[in-house]
Amino acid sequence: MEADREGLHRPTDPQSFPLREADSSASCPASERLDFPVAVVLPAGGSGERTGLATPKQFCTFLGRPLISYTIQAFERVTWVKNIVIVVANESLDLMKNIIQKHGHKKVKVVLGGPTRHRSIFNGLRVFMESQDDSQLTKPKVVVIHDAVRPFMEEEFLLKIANAAKEHGAAGAIRPLVSTVIATTSEGYLDHSLERTKYRASEMPQAFLFDTIYQAYQQCTEYDFEFGTECLHLVLQYCGTNAKLVEGPPTLWKVRFGFSVQLMLSCPNFHLTN
Repeated sequence: MEADREGLHRPTDPQSFPLREADSSASCPASERLDFPVAVVLPAGGSGERTGLATPKQFCTFLGRPLISYTIQAFERVTWVKNIVIVVANESLDLMKNIIQKHGHKKVKVVLGGPTRHRSIFNGLRVFMESQDDSQLTKPKVVVIHDAVRPFMEEEFLLKIANAAKEHGAAGAIRPLVSTVIATTSEGYLDHSLERTKYRASEMPQAFLFDTIYQAYQQCTEYDFEFGTECLHLVLQYCGTNAKLVEGPPTLWKVRFGFSVQLMLSCPNFHLTN
């Protein structure tokens, strides 16, 4: 899927979006506030069935660049992120390598994913344990798990998530629910509704002490691997680590369906800068 605009060649600057009021430490460079290594795992093996597009959405091209390339660059701009591991399906392996070469991504290692989200994430984590001789990879103190199709990542919020994970063992972004959640009966009638003010939507990024999330995946059941989607639940269930939840900015939204692709392109704030 191609969308071209004359003169626009650079990725979206996340700072073009309105930010929440920064905390008092914002004047201090982020790299000076971190005393531990951080890496990122981006699962990118989805088929994009829900978008209704022939190409998986992470590889759809916007203004001359695949969506996943914008996400990668958002993390590459963060000086204290040391490594970015991209987990892709076997049929996308060569495509992903070509994207990295074409757009000059430097911090990235590509690994083969699994048939489900949790299996793919575990593959991304294992590469840090199995590549001890790889001088380009450093086992992190904190690992960030993010979606390849969430390109608008603000460094200041990422810093909050990373620090919260180091302190509490796990941390995750949340957002207020925008719609009421209801339960239905098997016959298709309303059973009950949830009080929206008591619940939040679990978003990305999420961050973990590496040893904690790795231990959780080592203890996963086949059912977890096949049907689970929530990493925060895994560390609570298998490691007793209760994640710190941090409300994130509205820019954390995920490209899910065909209309959200068009919405992103038509958004007044979707302008590119040098």
